[in-house]
Amino acid sequence: MNAFLGKPTSPWDSVAEQMLAAVAIKIELPPSMHALLAERKAAIEKHLERDGSPLKGKVRLFYQQGSVAIGATIRAKFRFEGFDIDIIVELTTPGMTPWQALELLYEAMRGERGSRYYDMTERQTRCVTIHYADGMHLDLSPAEMIDEFDPRRSYIYHSKPEEPRSRDRKVLTNSFGFAEEYNATCPVDLSFQQEYARRALRADQGLIAMQKDADSLPVPAHSSVVGGKSAVTAALQLLKRNRNIRWATRDGRMPASVMYSCLTLEVAEAGRTIGQNLRIIVQHILDRLSQAKSVGQLIHVENPRCPGDVFTDRWPEDHAAQDTLIADMRLFLNQLDILLDDRRSLRERRDVLKSMFGESIGEEVMDELERDYGEAIRTGKHAFGATGGIAMSPAIAKAKPAVKPSTFYGSTWPRR
Repeated sequence: MNAFLGKPTSPWDSVAEQMLAAVAIKIELPPSMHALLAERKAAIEKHLERDGSPLKGKVRLFYQQGSVAIGATIRAKFRFEGFDIDIIVELTTPGMTPWQALELLYEAMRGERGSRYYDMTERQTRCVTIHYADGMHLDLSPAEMIDEFDPRRSYIYHSKPEEPRSRDRKVLTNSFGFAEEYNATCPVDLSFQQEYARRALRADQGLIAMQKDADSLPVPAHSSVVGGKSAVTAALQLLKRNRNIRWATRDGRMPASVMYSCLTLEVAEAGRTIGQNLRIIVQHILDRLSQAKSVGQLIHVENPRCPGDVFTDRWPEDHAAQDTLIADMRLFLNQLDILLDDRRSLRERRDVLKSMFGESIGEEVMDELERDYGEAIRTGKHAFGATGGIAMSPAIAKAKPAVKPSTFYGSTWPRR
């Protein structure tokens, strides 16, 4: 289970921390979408194992990998693009070539002409993607377990249709093991999680009952469930959002989410706010990138649960791509300094927030903040206290009481 360590500092009295939490909530998989994902996953499993399916009786297990397995799923580059969800389809078909495995999954998923999924299914290099009208994408990766005594250590398949078959290959992976590592060691501050869950549920009132299927591992609990969200993971989501914004107009592959997750885990500790986590995580990523650059190498990150499972096998493609991320990390730290600086005006911080995480998200967050603080922000008759909270002028304070400091972190804290 997650480690509960230390006494956290409260983020909820700080305007900047409230901005960051609001952005994280807006970009993550909301409770209603989480329930919809569970339904769609179950429907896909039944479809692949239907009578007449080429995969009937040939699937050992379905399980999540990537961001959804650690509770760090975010919307794609822009809000209307929905979510990308990764699922492993563990097959019991030894001896298949990468081309055969991917083609078999593609044909089974697509089905006959007129099938529900016929026009929604696309063959990719390492997976088969199902595109939904609401923007959600489910990526299904066929896999072959290597050793019965080392569960989930597997090969996935790489086969680019336009390339010769001689370039096809199997790729070592244990995404299940990494998710276990992250979820077991990433610290969760209970008070942060409870307040974050309250805000997430308030932001999404479309919660529906999650359906589970007995022959698969259920979708991990959403951040609204006790034991879910941590300030570390919220920071990771924001960093991924920033990456998506920065790389949206660039050519080539962008840095892998799993690389970000692994480097985040290397410096994860309890007791930090979202902003504090961001500063430490980004500095660590920058240090690792700069260290590799200093010796003329590309950054190398491996799965701590599976040596040889390289998270940087497809990015960076070259030194230019690595240099681009180094510049991004430096810019992020400079912008974060402005956002967390209580001496800066709300206008400055709003502009930085929009630059870091997107125009529409930034506007929404500031609009909500304005509604919360009302006249104090609209008229500019406010100042920032030591914790970054808003201190209104006496005239405004008479019209509306000042916001009281949060007591979610109290004076006692369970220690281990």
